[in-house]
Amino acid sequence: MAMPVAQADVAVIAHIKSNFSSLTAKQVQDIFMGRTRIFPNGKFALPIDQSSPLRAEFYEELTGRPVEQINAYWARIMFTGQASPPQRLPDDEAVLQTVRENEGAIGYIDKTRVDGTIRVLLLVQPWKP
Repeated sequence: MAMPVAQADVAVIAHIKSNFSSLTAKQVQDIFMGRTRIFPNGKFALPIDQSSPLRAEFYEELTGRPVEQINAYWARIMFTGQASPPQRLPDDEAVLQTVRENEGAIGYIDKTRVDGTIRVLLLVQPWKP
């Protein structure tokens, strides 16, 4: 029998020098779903995805849709050449490193991994219909 998985709070993070302090869930969703690649300040946004189990949780909490629907969405978008999905890194540590090194990067990590080297833009809470 499978044990229930505890859901972690997911922190959406950006470079420490980003000149805005927060984003709305809709703004984050638009960036990660390829609807925009621009931050509110007009700078280019580079969304960073994960290959870890946190990815499914992030998209379910952010969009209310299972990760399988997100994968199907990206398959359609890529097929039509409209956009490319976010770059996928293996885990929180890789996302943290990339965000620390790239001012335009935006990623997500388990909230427990947040430290003073990055800026938290949004805490993603479990989705409620």
